[in-house]
Amino acid sequence: MSAILEAVVPLILITLLGWALRTRGVIGPAQWDGFERVIYLVFFPALILHTLAIADLASVPSVGTAVSLVLTIALIGVSLVAAAPLMKRFWGVDGPAFGSYFQGATRWNAFIAVGLVGSLYGPRGLTQIAVALAAIMPLVNIASVLVLRRAVPGNAGGLQLSGILKNPFVWASLLGLAINLTGLPLPKFLLTGGDILGRAALGAALLLVGSGLRIEDMARPTPPMVLIVTLKLAVLPLLATTGARLFGISGPDLGVIIIAAAVPTSGAAYILSRQLGGDARLMANIITTETLLSAATLPVMLMLLA
Repeated sequence: MSAILEAVVPLILITLLGWALRTRGVIGPAQWDGFERVIYLVFFPALILHTLAIADLASVPSVGTAVSLVLTIALIGVSLVAAAPLMKRFWGVDGPAFGSYFQGATRWNAFIAVGLVGSLYGPRGLTQIAVALAAIMPLVNIASVLVLRRAVPGNAGGLQLSGILKNPFVWASLLGLAINLTGLPLPKFLLTGGDILGRAALGAALLLVGSGLRIEDMARPTPPMVLIVTLKLAVLPLLATTGARLFGISGPDLGVIIIAAAVPTSGAAYILSRQLGGDARLMANIITTETLLSAATLPVMLMLLA
């Protein structure tokens, strides 16, 4: 429990710092807009590319880890897309809101996952979480871009392949995975530079999430919010664990998969919502709500499923 709190509490505090900076007027709207653009075009692409390029995919149960997580996220995502008309009819969920709900149920906070796995399972766990990153990052980034481009009216490029590949989250995912699979050697100075830029992504994204947070909205949970939070923090880890057991994965390796599935959604979801016309205010509330609740749900999931 203490390891989970140590991973989650700093994220909450940094998010609240972003909220305080906005509400006190320390940073103005135009400055937040420029800050967001740098995160979207530089920090997160560097993080994604660097992480995927150096992941060691061969020393752990890579196939079982990748397949169980990918199939689980795909199942949740496809089910939500199929349910979109019902969500609109009964709950009034429009396109921008659906884009945020979709990301809330399918994306994951890799920083929390890496911190917890490193604390609980050591070097082998970190290697396995790198496999999970390599499997999940391209999937969730491409799926999120597709859903936002399809659901939000007026998005330039529609579902054209060229428009999707120009998205920084997508091309960084594909390029990082290609470098890893081909074994292309990279100069050390490029790896070091990518690591430095990537480390800036988490703090910057959390500050930006905080700037979009409306505390009063969190006091009024809606039915779709309850559904999405339940899917992300309870249903997704249950399904991923079931899949992993079918591959014979157990012990610490299973614990890694549970953590990867049970962590809250990523701060990158807020950046993407802002850039592609999703409901950014709703996205900020989903991120904060899931992060707060995960301090309680993560240890429960580990105790029940591992």
